[in-house]
Amino acid sequence: MDNKTPDIDMRMFAKNAGTNMSFPAGSIIFKEGDVSSCVYIVQSGSVEIVTHDKVTDVCGPGDALGFMSLIDGGPNTASARVKDTAELSVIDARKFRFMVDEVPNFAFYIMKALAHRVRGMRDKI
Repeated sequence: MDNKTPDIDMRMFAKNAGTNMSFPAGSIIFKEGDVSSCVYIVQSGSVEIVTHDKVTDVCGPGDALGFMSLIDGGPNTASARVKDTAELSVIDARKFRFMVDEVPNFAFYIMKALAHRVRGMRDKI
């Protein structure tokens, strides 16, 4: 981020705001085409973003996933598969909306994650 926008420790914030869950390698967090009702923040491990059976991104600690479907109500554009055993914080739609409205820099954090994901998918085409 730029010097004018301080980073927020999303892992710590999400760990306190969400429900924390562990997933073994190979687990499917959500599937392409399904509609998500929550956002996931990676606490540890790694999660692959898979589109049409092709890995388009790998998310690590501090990264968010599942937010696109929650934002627009449409189906997931990709699946999320655990690469290495992972701990994720799960934030439901109500808390997500509250965080966008009330937590300084959270909306910017999500916009930055969205831009990263779109650019990454574009580079894979």
